[in-house]
Amino acid sequence: MARLQVDNQKVFDSVIVVTDRNVLDAQLQDAIKQIDNDQGIVVAIDRDEAAKAGGEAKSKSGLLANALIGGKLIIVVTIQIFPFAMNEIRKNKGLKGKRFAVIADEAHSSQSGQIASKLKSVLTADELKEIEEGGEIDIEAVLAAEATERAESANISYFAFTATPKAKTLELFGRRPTPGDKPVPFHVYTMKQAIEEGYILDVLTGFHSFKLAFQVGQNVAHGNEVAQATKEVMRWVKLNPQTIAQKAAIIVEHFHANVDGLLDGHAKEMVVTDSRKAAVRCKLAIDSFITKKGYGYGTLVAFSGTVHDPESGPEDFTEASMNPGVHDLRTSFRGDQYKVMIVANKFQTGFDQPLLCAMYVDRILSGVTAVQTLSRLNRTYRTPSGIQKTASMTQVVDFVNEPEEIRKAFEPYFTDAFLETDTDPNLVHDLAAKLDTAGIYTEGEIDQCAEVFVKAKGHNALKAAVDPGKKRFAERYQAALIHNGGEGDKAALAELDMFRKDVGSFVRLYDFMSQIIDYGDPGLEKKQIYLRELDRVIRPDNYTAPIDLSDVVLKHVKQIDRGRIDIGLGGRVGLSGITAAGCWPSLGMTTTG
Repeated sequence: MARLQVDNQKVFDSVIVVTDRNVLDAQLQDAIKQIDNDQGIVVAIDRDEAAKAGGEAKSKSGLLANALIGGKLIIVVTIQIFPFAMNEIRKNKGLKGKRFAVIADEAHSSQSGQIASKLKSVLTADELKEIEEGGEIDIEAVLAAEATERAESANISYFAFTATPKAKTLELFGRRPTPGDKPVPFHVYTMKQAIEEGYILDVLTGFHSFKLAFQVGQNVAHGNEVAQATKEVMRWVKLNPQTIAQKAAIIVEHFHANVDGLLDGHAKEMVVTDSRKAAVRCKLAIDSFITKKGYGYGTLVAFSGTVHDPESGPEDFTEASMNPGVHDLRTSFRGDQYKVMIVANKFQTGFDQPLLCAMYVDRILSGVTAVQTLSRLNRTYRTPSGIQKTASMTQVVDFVNEPEEIRKAFEPYFTDAFLETDTDPNLVHDLAAKLDTAGIYTEGEIDQCAEVFVKAKGHNALKAAVDPGKKRFAERYQAALIHNGGEGDKAALAELDMFRKDVGSFVRLYDFMSQIIDYGDPGLEKKQIYLRELDRVIRPDNYTAPIDLSDVVLKHVKQIDRGRIDIGLGGRVGLSGITAAGCWPSLGMTTTG
């Protein structure tokens, strides 16, 4: 693409590659240089290069400007720097008339713990919370950050490379053969073809399923608390030392008996947990069992931030404290010292370790996340002695997911991902009208919030602008909770929960649709600014009291072995665009996805 010419004229002056790594290593550059020997073809604008130039944001801007104006063929930037690159292209007079291609390197995911403020402004409350906990965010969200200005930037073309496109990806990046056709990928290399040609392995041939059975003593809830209490009890059972000890034993013994000897004894495993606390407790339990058995497997744990868990130890837990002497998890996991990696919202996408043969899943997986996570096992490998890694060597032991749900997740990507239904552009207006009827906010408050946002008056001013709406929501929620002597007004609570979910649905839907359709409606634009801010302050955990589980006793717990299952894939299954958004009582609870 960087060398592409039409009628002896370059199509693009520079190609900008957006990657999800905080510090760009040499892997991408080396791969490019295998194709093109020009040593100056690639320039990386990363933390290391910025440090050489002074380490300030100003230095990054300077590096970008020099690379762009200098006509560097390929410029690699991190997610954090990408908005600065786009701003430079739009504002720098020296770049007028030049054309640029933007490539999303692996368009589906990022593990960036810190993201640019410009990108934060387009994320929903749930997405921000996941990022804060070390979770992953679509690189599509980075491109969405530029959506409002994209129409004015005809000199910028966007390209996405992904093995797991969502319906939104196809609608955003796909090409319509004719105006009446649905968007399709420009080029497809299917999972089925890659498996048949030996480039990746089929990871679903050895799926081993377990189901949790337990009994607790003590009635912990009544009235409106039942649903919340059920979730809390399930979480409590999963984190209970007895449950974790059972799973740790299954994981270690299964690996020891079925996996350890593979690939000349170099095979490794990954344990996927659903929270940072679960990762901490799982690491401690697995280490304890390994020591007891004398197996000598080294373990690593990956999670972000600090975990406070007095039941597991007096000191707070961090990734560094639980991996003493380890400076880089990826590098350390390559050697023979470490056989086990336990993860919580890390290394589930984009992690390339061909020695991985087994995965132990204790987290609900669905859709793209299921495909991306289990595909960590699909790398091919040949040992120095000549032993070839095969699909029969890969094993998934799943404690929570139904095999049928995993099959459904993989089916759209096994052949070719295609769009079955387009997204209905009128859903934005329908959902906006529905939200307006709730009486949580006023038009004046929307106008005030939009003005504060446009004039960049700061976080405190934005917070003040949505505060009246936040208070109305909180007052209604509290009143509904204490209604009828504490039994709660179920209808009112359902209505408020529906409103909260609809706010998030509107923000996500508008982000997506505004990249495809120019609504030409300043009122909608102002409303999305307001609702994005409101979404962040009406999370459910702000209004519900914690359930008291102090008297709950775990009487019995058992992991029921449901055996090994071969999940077959075959038929061509399409992806659906968004045809309904928000929560509509007559249709049940439906959210955008």
